[in-house]
Amino acid sequence: MTKVKICGITNTEDIRICVNEGADALGFVIEYPVPVPWNLKVEEAKRLMEAVPIFISKVAVVGDEFEKIMEIAEDLKPDAIQLHGNEPLDLTEKIISKMRSLKIKVIKAVRFSAETGEVISEIKDPIELCKTLEKMKVDAILLDSKTKDLPAGTGKTLDWKKAALIKDSVSVPIILAGGLRRENIRDAILTVRPYAVDVISGVEREKGKKDPVKVRDFIREVHNAKI
Repeated sequence: MTKVKICGITNTEDIRICVNEGADALGFVIEYPVPVPWNLKVEEAKRLMEAVPIFISKVAVVGDEFEKIMEIAEDLKPDAIQLHGNEPLDLTEKIISKMRSLKIKVIKAVRFSAETGEVISEIKDPIELCKTLEKMKVDAILLDSKTKDLPAGTGKTLDWKKAALIKDSVSVPIILAGGLRRENIRDAILTVRPYAVDVISGVEREKGKKDPVKVRDFIREVHNAKI
């Protein structure tokens, strides 16, 4: 069954909602280098992560700054670090190595421009990029869309056929994000067949607040999609 990560958690009520409806992982955006509606201070994230029940994975979503990423990892000890910034490949490899010593998994976001469809990276071929990340022994690759204004949570879908080609080209687990919601998640899963899906804005009532009905319906649709 496709796993579900609900990202952009900002309060304990949303933790309760997502856990009760069957989310497998929760994402906490922590001291992200550009303004986003879901950003938390380390102290806030620590308090929220402590409220997550056992067996639900806690993912710290971070970006760009090596020292800050290491501080967050060492202080919070999440199950996984999600690199969702403009980390160059050499820094990504360094972080993967450091996280392995801390026994923390690493998810690397591969982001596509919502305006042009091009991958945002030093390597412009997304399959070559993902194969490079696979060689670095990244634990999972997250495919997402990015706009000029938002680095994530854009509400914009990416090319699912391209995502399916990437999924078939690597053995690393692929997490699909970008504009997912109840109305399209079944088609997305059947096209891409990802290991997991990741959603923020598609289950929100307003920025930073989850909608219980949207969370319930989204997770039910994921569980009903047979691949």
